[in-house]
Amino acid sequence: MKFSRRTFLQLGAAGAASLGLDKILQTQSDAMELIMGGAEVSRTTGKHLKPIPSTCLNCYARCGNYGFNAYGTLIKIGPNPEHPNSRGRMCAKGQAGLNLVYDPDRILYPMKRVGPRGEGKWQRITWEEAYHEVADRMKAVMASGRHEEFVFQSDRDITTQDFTRRFVHAFGSPNAFVNHPLGGPNKQLAQQLTWGADFEIPDVANSEYMLIFGSNPFEAHYLRTSFVQRMVEARSIRRFSADLLRPKAKMVTFDVRVSQTSGRSDEWHPIIPGTDGLVALAMCHVIMEEGMEDSSFINTWTNYSPDALKQHLKDYTPELAEKISGVPAREIRRIAKEFASAKPSTTISTGGVTKHWNGVYSERCVALLNIITGNIDIKGGYCLPKYYTFNEPGPVPPVPRMKSRLNGLSNYPLAMTELHHNVLPMIKEGRQRIKIYMTYQHNPVYSNPEGKMMELILKDEDLIPYYVCIDSFMTESAALADLVLPAATYIERMEVEAPPAFEMVPFVSLRQPMIPPLGESVPITDILIEMARRLGGGMEKYFKFDTEGYIRERISGIKPLMDAGGLEYLKKNAVFYDKTVEPQYEIFREKGFNTPSGKIEIYSRRMEEQGFNPLPSYDPIPVHQTIKDSELYMVIHQWMVHTHDRTANCMWLSEIVHDNPVYINSMTAKKFDLKNYDRVKVISKAGEMETSVRVVEGIHPKVIAIGDSCGHWGFGRIAQAEAFKSQDPNTHLLWWGKEKEGWWAEEERDRGSGVHPKPIIPILSDPLGGGQCWMDTKVRIVKV
Repeated sequence: MKFSRRTFLQLGAAGAASLGLDKILQTQSDAMELIMGGAEVSRTTGKHLKPIPSTCLNCYARCGNYGFNAYGTLIKIGPNPEHPNSRGRMCAKGQAGLNLVYDPDRILYPMKRVGPRGEGKWQRITWEEAYHEVADRMKAVMASGRHEEFVFQSDRDITTQDFTRRFVHAFGSPNAFVNHPLGGPNKQLAQQLTWGADFEIPDVANSEYMLIFGSNPFEAHYLRTSFVQRMVEARSIRRFSADLLRPKAKMVTFDVRVSQTSGRSDEWHPIIPGTDGLVALAMCHVIMEEGMEDSSFINTWTNYSPDALKQHLKDYTPELAEKISGVPAREIRRIAKEFASAKPSTTISTGGVTKHWNGVYSERCVALLNIITGNIDIKGGYCLPKYYTFNEPGPVPPVPRMKSRLNGLSNYPLAMTELHHNVLPMIKEGRQRIKIYMTYQHNPVYSNPEGKMMELILKDEDLIPYYVCIDSFMTESAALADLVLPAATYIERMEVEAPPAFEMVPFVSLRQPMIPPLGESVPITDILIEMARRLGGGMEKYFKFDTEGYIRERISGIKPLMDAGGLEYLKKNAVFYDKTVEPQYEIFREKGFNTPSGKIEIYSRRMEEQGFNPLPSYDPIPVHQTIKDSELYMVIHQWMVHTHDRTANCMWLSEIVHDNPVYINSMTAKKFDLKNYDRVKVISKAGEMETSVRVVEGIHPKVIAIGDSCGHWGFGRIAQAEAFKSQDPNTHLLWWGKEKEGWWAEEERDRGSGVHPKPIIPILSDPLGGGQCWMDTKVRIVKV
């Protein structure tokens, strides 16, 4: 096999997240063990550098990290071994935080547009001028009494959503679009309807059987590095000496393609997109027919009887599932019996299940497998999330009485979070006339479906009279703003976190500055505090603290942390958990579930009241019922080394993945007369894009797949694969953006920054949760 530089880099990336995990398979000799935390030594003094403990945010996993400074420069980011979730492991994205903070194209000063919107002409101004201009605009909206004409949108930074919502409500506007639930709105609704939590935590480290639907944790789980290391442990050797003789957990994956997770599974079963729920129901049918269900659990802790459930499932046979999903009935029967017999077992499901038109229904179907087998919140099972909640410092701004006309909830009465992708289209429709549109780390032109429409809306000064963008980088959307305010990166600011705990003991982690903010960049909390004080009109009384004071108030209700020293303890250690607390399982036995009935609601009266089927059911996707022989399903996926729209300017990561061809099955390629590296147009009803193909065996013949993190035309020169000279001597060595010659030329035929698929994905929402249907795009492919 011939290895190119690129192949070598990709193989290295594939192993990066589990680097430390594979050492479990070694002798574990102290002599062979690397120093946990990646200790760093000064090159000039030879002394160990003192690490600054913090929390990563280059993806949503929020692992513990250390920063190492030398002469005021951050020279390395390493893992924090004391963090209970990540336990001293770190992926490539965490290390590449250095690239973010020192990106030569980073915005470091307030910038005001001086030419036509989107033309790229800017004037540097002072913060005083910037605050004065924004305050004058917002005061005018205040004086008009039409507070709802101020709209704030943020979908990147889940750690500051309470603070930004506080600011918008203090202003008096209902238009705060700042909630970005883990797993997305469809998953959140399905989970809340079923058992009253936003999402689940599969206790994979202790599980005997992992049944995976439409999920790829080895590359793109929302708590990836912490999650996948425990999957590896369950698949290799148990962590505790008493468990050493237990066999490894079995892992079975249903997915449209061979992902990093599918390829590491015991079995991979290709499946028609959007039919996961049907396969799950067919498995439930088998389990109930065979009498393998946990009737005691169903009778005690759900609101539906085993007999009634068996009657509901009678038509969901494996034969029906085979006909629609393509998964053989005999395999469905076998796997169902294995899953029910292997207790503790758990399912894992994310975007491949929930980002469809039937995402809410399908997620409830997958959850049902855990419910009927009694694998709920037990060791090794399908567990409720365990985390601390924070105080909201008083006085708390009242929620405006006026309801937002832009959140989309009037069309989706069951939805639990605002529909971000619909805000700008609703402004275009005239649902709400606005005067000021403000964003924080939100890039709708790139990250929303039908991005060209989003661009046209932001360019239209009748629809968006004034656009303030708070960001660290000149994204595709920031380039269309009237004023860009430089935000500090996560490496330069302070925030407090309470992620769900994989060890089932709640913990708190701190993000704190590893270096002072570069240039004149300012943390988002400080920006909004200053704005509130300048606006006055009563807003200032809700912001009588600085950022550190706000954090002290947030954690003040967590008594064990306060007893340990509060914020001072966190500054020193960056993480706190009560070491006297045992792992928390079966917590529902004390207070029940957070649902109207206090039980798991297999039968949802809330769904019934809104005219939906109240039981877990398979709902065929309408757009899929009309697919022609000449059409294919297009699904998008996240690359292991990228975080959707936020990491393409990390040079180390983009060197590994900077191109995103379309993956197509060899039989399908033959049908369309395509070969490796052929150029094609991919055409949907929303538009078209041109890219190249990669012919593979490991993808369903009716599916093409493409990564979602490439193809930037903004976000800086690194993201656009443009070599240039800067203070960083490596930026002019950006080889993947140039014409190539030599033995690697054929493999690197696709040069540059790749292509972006989201502009050709139509806006389409699940009718229950309202989440965007990213995986329901029908396309044609035409050879160029």
